[in-house]
Amino acid sequence: MNTWKKIALALVLITGIAGCQNYGKEYKLDKKHNVYYKGEGVDEALAKKLAQYLKEQEYFQDSINATVQLIRIKDTFNINFVVDQSRITEGYENKFLLFGGFISEKVFDKKPVVIQLTNDRLEPFKNLGYARPISDFDK
Repeated sequence: MNTWKKIALALVLITGIAGCQNYGKEYKLDKKHNVYYKGEGVDEALAKKLAQYLKEQEYFQDSINATVQLIRIKDTFNINFVVDQSRITEGYENKFLLFGGFISEKVFDKKPVVIQLTNDRLEPFKNLGYARPISDFDK
């Protein structure tokens, strides 16, 4: 019985630690798509605007579960995309940066956006950097 108590205690500790992850508040667009959001000036309305844009642009597709995290630090919006690291190539990285430029322009009124790719625990494995608003490419 002593072994079972130790296992139970370990499971409680692991569950408690996992439950302490602060991904932010969650906005669920639907059963398969959600945006976690946090930071000064970031509210559910902004998370909803981002989620709807992602749906319009078909990043959020009906057949695929997808999670995005939005964090605002000072005047910069950090967008963390949960992706399968084994499927990312340089071409995909460039597409994410370009997509970030559209998001900056259409969702955040051309405010700075930084794009990061994360695992399913929202731990970044690749910072793609600043995504320039699309209108800045003409300059």
